[in-house]
Amino acid sequence: MHIFGPFAFLLAARALAQTTGMLGDAMVITNNPPGARYTAMFKGKGMNSTKGVVTAVSGKDGKGVSFTLMLQGLPKDGGPYSYHLHDRPVPTDGNCTGTMGHLDPYKRTQSPACNMTMPQTCEVGDLSGKHGKIVGPRESKSFVDWYAALVPDTGAFFGNRSIVVHYANSTRLACANFTMDMPMCMPGEDCEG
Repeated sequence: MHIFGPFAFLLAARALAQTTGMLGDAMVITNNPPGARYTAMFKGKGMNSTKGVVTAVSGKDGKGVSFTLMLQGLPKDGGPYSYHLHDRPVPTDGNCTGTMGHLDPYKRTQSPACNMTMPQTCEVGDLSGKHGKIVGPRESKSFVDWYAALVPDTGAFFGNRSIVVHYANSTRLACANFTMDMPMCMPGEDCEG
């Protein structure tokens, strides 16, 4: 009998169990206001030449958020780059450290790393863990995240928060605040006019 076989299985099972947050798995957001749209602009200040825009739009049916990232000026070395929704907006001094940690309403934490095949067990803010990293120096990426919210007063709401791009070693490279682009429409309202 191989003694390490059952032990290895138990360790693997325990590692999988640890990926769920203390408050459970992330819930699919189904009540995002139709027409809600937020953007975050990277302006490439000082030594940091990262420029671009991240757009977040709620689906017509209110389910999930469609993200589009268009970034340029990322360093040729230092990637692949991760990107996360962070808990706080960028402070007026522009210091990305002031954005605090990742948006994590289910108290999952970063360890173990996000498993892309089980996105409900990842931090809500770990967009690159769920949808792939950026290679750089110029990249466009689009995806739908089912767990981010554009509903104010919910834990997964990021409309008053920030997005941060990190070097491969987790150092913060660039950050930008989300701002609302157009008025949010409530279910049943005409959002086209």
